[in-house]
Amino acid sequence: MELKEGKYTVERIASDYNLSRQSALNLLSKLRKEGYVQTMGGGKQKRIYTVYKLPKMMQNGFYYIVNKYSKEKLVPQFEHYTYGNYTIEHAIIDGIKIGGTRTKEATKYLFNHVTNWKRLLNLAKKYNLKSKVLDLYADARNTIKCKTMPKRYLK
Repeated sequence: MELKEGKYTVERIASDYNLSRQSALNLLSKLRKEGYVQTMGGGKQKRIYTVYKLPKMMQNGFYYIVNKYSKEKLVPQFEHYTYGNYTIEHAIIDGIKIGGTRTKEATKYLFNHVTNWKRLLNLAKKYNLKSKVLDLYADARNTIKCKTMPKRYLK
């Protein structure tokens, strides 16, 4: 069965494709697991299913992490997919690389969630951004309440 791309409710899919409600739910569930459907809403709202022709991967990059941990939310400028271990420390480095005032303001909040300061500073040395990371950290310490970096890394 070929579904058209667009936004649907369960009732609309059931009526358009001549299925029972449970069959439509089963179909949507199967397509969601394969990546062809994303869901929104629920609870008191009507659940909306967005159907795509090609499977969509879950975003797990910079914008996902910033919007999860930061008080300042960012609209993604591009789709950022990562493979492997992408941590808070990687997101701070990417925030500095991307630049922009809103991006840097949102990146400040990530210092509260750093678990491995050594990894952060090793990544900063690798990309020649150590001074920028330390400047952003100092600015974050002045403007928001955040974790203290161990003194051995402040040199």
